[in-house]
Amino acid sequence: MNTDDIRTVTALFDDINDKLMKTSQETLLNIYKDLTIAEANAIYAIGPEGPKTMKEIAQALGVAVSTPTRIIDRLLEKGFVSRSVGKEDRRKLLIELTPKGKKLVNDIDKESLEVTKKMLKDLSPEEIETFTQILLKISENI
Repeated sequence: MNTDDIRTVTALFDDINDKLMKTSQETLLNIYKDLTIAEANAIYAIGPEGPKTMKEIAQALGVAVSTPTRIIDRLLEKGFVSRSVGKEDRRKLLIELTPKGKKLVNDIDKESLEVTKKMLKDLSPEEIETFTQILLKISENI
């Protein structure tokens, strides 16, 4: 692959990323008008599986342990998460999604599927299969 090809692919990735970020923000605003991208990322880092420590949330977000504290405080105020003290280690704070938070994750997932359908709507099943294989290879190379 020559330099021009690499520049073209980079520009396309940047363009797609910008459009996805804009679409994500718009989707978030349609579902819940008072939620930031950082808050939505924290909600996904917590996930519906069960309580997480602040350390686990920070690791999932790829940030320092102190970074998500204010975000979690805002999510508590908005009713998306609850906080409790660990049963085995009372020094640990456990954060988990409330029913409102779980509903938000479900709503955002539904919207994400719709966005993906829109992106792929003009592709044939064969093109989707090829595209999927290419994305898998790219993902493995990163």
